[in-house]
Amino acid sequence: MDDGNIGVALLITIILIAINGMLASAELAMMGLSEHRLRQQAQEGDRKAKTLLRMKENPSGFLSTVQIGITLAGLLSGAFAADTLAEPLTQWIAGMGTLSGPALSLLGGAITFLVTLLMTFFMLIFGELVPKRIAMVRPDQTARRVMSLIHILSKVTKPLVALLTVSTNGVLRLMNVDGNQQEAVTEEDVLLLMQEGRNQGRIEEVEVQMLQNLFAFTDLRVEDAMTHRTELETLPADGTLSQVVALMEKTGHNKFPVISGSVDRIVGVFYSKDIIAHYPLVDRQSPLPLVRDLMRQPCFVPESKLLTELFSDMKHSGERVAVVVDDYGGTSGIITLMDILEEIVGDINLPGDGRILPLEDGSYRIDGLMDADEVFRALGLTIPGDHGGTLSGFLIGRLGYIPRKDARPELILEDWRFRVEEMAGGRIRWIRAEPAPADEEPVTEE
Repeated sequence: MDDGNIGVALLITIILIAINGMLASAELAMMGLSEHRLRQQAQEGDRKAKTLLRMKENPSGFLSTVQIGITLAGLLSGAFAADTLAEPLTQWIAGMGTLSGPALSLLGGAITFLVTLLMTFFMLIFGELVPKRIAMVRPDQTARRVMSLIHILSKVTKPLVALLTVSTNGVLRLMNVDGNQQEAVTEEDVLLLMQEGRNQGRIEEVEVQMLQNLFAFTDLRVEDAMTHRTELETLPADGTLSQVVALMEKTGHNKFPVISGSVDRIVGVFYSKDIIAHYPLVDRQSPLPLVRDLMRQPCFVPESKLLTELFSDMKHSGERVAVVVDDYGGTSGIITLMDILEEIVGDINLPGDGRILPLEDGSYRIDGLMDADEVFRALGLTIPGDHGGTLSGFLIGRLGYIPRKDARPELILEDWRFRVEEMAGGRIRWIRAEPAPADEEPVTEE
């Protein structure tokens, strides 16, 4: 057996396996490339990106070239190994004189089978699996490295590629399939990619949450983000600046609807910054202006208006507050620019805003209008279900009645005790939450 011939045969086989691997990796890498990113890189003068973009825009020609190369490399490597490796081994054993006739023929068939099996193993590992895994991890680098091979191969096989492309497109037309159409990217696809990036530690949890909020934001209407009329802190039109300052100290707010008689007659919006020029730096001999003298004209919007539309309107008009009205013209509530932004970035609970306040004894004072699920997450409760409402509504539902103004009923949820502290009409205004001993019974008097 000629060792030189076997060495050459092994070298050629390795080259064929390497070519197969490069082509297989190119096929997968091209699928992972972003056409938009390639177009941007091409506009910036990246020559390789221009070539890759042309391949990406002509998938039939690219796939035909790759498949021709893979098919030829696979056939040649298998046939070459069988002819140049199996046959010399059979002849070498025959030269030893130990076997002859049918036994030698049977041995030759077994050697050919073993060599083919071994070649298939190496072809799968180094010609398919390993290159494709690399292409999945590094699609851009892989595509740029094998681009020259694909380009050369496309030139050599251009006539055959043209024939295959025409044939493929013809079959697709018969099947009523647009070969150039790509599946549209959906919101779900983007969120899945973001979540995968979060799982890999490359994207922050807050970024994923903000993107989810942003997608949901486009479907929300004004009524989903407004402050309900029962929660409005209002000023009378004939109110004084002293009343304004007192209300500012009480609520921490800086914008108030101005009413004339009832909340259904909102006649203006008062911005606390408008009193800076009048209070207290004023001539004390002149009378202080009233609320009606400084209020601004209100902006009215319907409940059904999309938040995206209102946000755009506020950006152009400079308005920061809008009065929300129902189908009958009655006041439903108000909505501020901050309310809209919170739908994207989440609740902005600044220190002292009074929504959920930690107390020194380890308990919490909680605004009844806070989202029930948000409170449960903050306290580490695992109450099943999506409650989709306020903490006040949840507790009233569990109690089964609306507490009297002077009643202080309690409800124990897991290891926390919730006690009603203050009522506001038919809802709970303030709740106190504190750790509860396991054997303690709640107070449930009506």
